[in-house]
Amino acid sequence: MSKIKKNLWRHVLQIGVIALIVGFIVKVFFGGKPADVEAYCPLGGLESLATFLNSSTLACSMSIVQIMIGIVLAVGVILFSKLFCGYVCPLGTITEWLGVLRKKMKIKYEIPMGSVADKVLRVFKYIILFWIFYMTITTSELFCKNFDPYYAMATGFRGEITAWMTVISMLLLFLGSLFINMFWCKYICPLGALSNIFKFTLTFAVLVVLSLIAGTIGLSMPWVWLLGVACVICYIYEIVYYESKVFPLLRITKDETTCTNCGACSRKCPQQIDVKNMKVVKHVDCTLCGECIASCPEKSLNINRRSGLRWVPAILVVVLFFLALWMSQHWELPTIDERWGDEAKIERLESFEREGMRTVKCFGSSKAFANKMRTVPGVYGVTTYVNRFAVVIHYDPTETTKEKVEESMFTPTKRKLNTPPANVQQLKVVTMEVDKLFDRMDITFLGNIIKEKEGFYGIVSEYGCPVKVILYMDVNKPVDKKELQGIVETRKFEMPVHGGGVKEITCNYELTSVSDQVDTIGRQEFLDYMFPKTSSAFKGNKDKYDANVATAVYEMDYPGIDKPLIQRQLPYLGSFLSNNPGILAYETALRGDMSVIRITYVKDVLDDEKIWEYLQSPQWTIHFKDGTVKDMDPTLSFKQQGKTVE
Repeated sequence: MSKIKKNLWRHVLQIGVIALIVGFIVKVFFGGKPADVEAYCPLGGLESLATFLNSSTLACSMSIVQIMIGIVLAVGVILFSKLFCGYVCPLGTITEWLGVLRKKMKIKYEIPMGSVADKVLRVFKYIILFWIFYMTITTSELFCKNFDPYYAMATGFRGEITAWMTVISMLLLFLGSLFINMFWCKYICPLGALSNIFKFTLTFAVLVVLSLIAGTIGLSMPWVWLLGVACVICYIYEIVYYESKVFPLLRITKDETTCTNCGACSRKCPQQIDVKNMKVVKHVDCTLCGECIASCPEKSLNINRRSGLRWVPAILVVVLFFLALWMSQHWELPTIDERWGDEAKIERLESFEREGMRTVKCFGSSKAFANKMRTVPGVYGVTTYVNRFAVVIHYDPTETTKEKVEESMFTPTKRKLNTPPANVQQLKVVTMEVDKLFDRMDITFLGNIIKEKEGFYGIVSEYGCPVKVILYMDVNKPVDKKELQGIVETRKFEMPVHGGGVKEITCNYELTSVSDQVDTIGRQEFLDYMFPKTSSAFKGNKDKYDANVATAVYEMDYPGIDKPLIQRQLPYLGSFLSNNPGILAYETALRGDMSVIRITYVKDVLDDEKIWEYLQSPQWTIHFKDGTVKDMDPTLSFKQQGKTVE
């Protein structure tokens, strides 16, 4: 405990971060939703900044918060040292604690500083750094999530991880650092490599300036290749000099007049830097953690020869973090910012912004929205800000109007909320107008609120200003406008999420009117109208057989096939079925209340048993739109065998 007190605030920050991650894991273990562990990731922020500089897009769902934290980390390393590594990084803390454990276990193996093994191993973190940025810039997705131990642990191993990569990284983190001191930080960590590049500040600055000059004369170099050059040069600097020259501005300094050369500082340094024999610590591995200062019995070590700066690093960590948060509130970057059409047209575009587009929540959904808007006459650009679900539409006022563009953005939606009881043969149809209902996710949210109320069976949205919402109710339930207003204007509710747990949703819908006209619809007509029918004919298979070949239909019950999660898997089913000889088409349909899958097949080629054998296949071969073919696990399971019905 006395050792902790000597460097108290560093250990408070380290333990606090680890406690938060443990809290995330415990929450997931008890059924909660995985935390947004990317929210304050500096490496993810710098990856996103790289994609923005390269292609004016942000990686994944990253926002200006992460980017600002990444930028502040870079500035912090340049001016002060690798404070994030020494005070906040959870992997750095785990690596350091494993170093303490290895001493207690009396594991003696060491890789001497400056040895051939040390020099060779130090290249790997630069290779990994370049690999991560190259893949991120290429795909606009945070590639580091595939194997980042922090991301894997904090999400309870339920995040977007690649199993074999994660297993390797976990072994390198825990076993590597147990047997080799600070193995992860010295040899593997890509953020450590990037921080070292920032430590070689003048070299990095010269490379950036040369790149900008080259760009002005038409010799532009992609940012990822600039990073590659920086990796090579800074790796050479690291293994030749092992120290930075001018930056950072804060360094550990020694008062030689009081130093007794006891060596406590060198023994306590987590990085095994030979502090004892240095007047000023310029070593590239130094994180300004202060363990050497805390261990010195003569108080001969200080920061920049001033004892008053003893606690400055810990204070700077907190100040820089909140500075990044403050800056992120005053600046934003778009997830995508695209224009199309000729230059003359682009110059006369007008724009309007629409917030509340909840389906535009990441890079992929932003691109999907932009591709949709490319088909709208008169629209020539889209900018998205996923952090606040906002889109900016750029359109030519000589070709279209804002109102027409808004209508093209709207997606009419219908959703069955509950199945009417068998004794309910008629449903009441009520129309109301709702403001601030911009996105199809809004119908999902509003539907989730309504379905918990007794007597409501379906909801449909149609474009209008305000949006027209049609409710299907129990025919005997009175139309209570106050009740409807209370339902529509619910401000917060909890929605179940896939995988268990709930998510709190905030809404701001406003009920503007309820029509006095009430219609009715039959129960079966309602079920048929609400059912999302899907069908696909396989032309390639049809071409193999004579047009007059005898066909039949295999029908199989599949309850719940109208649920959105299952609906999203149907394209995979269609692709899989198309690969099997003798299958000509498939469709989903209703038979009374039961949802079914119907497969049309050639009678001379297949029978019920063979089709069922297909459906039990342990692997599906899927053909994707980009031309790739992949074998994957089935996305749907079939438990009840069907039969030929015609």
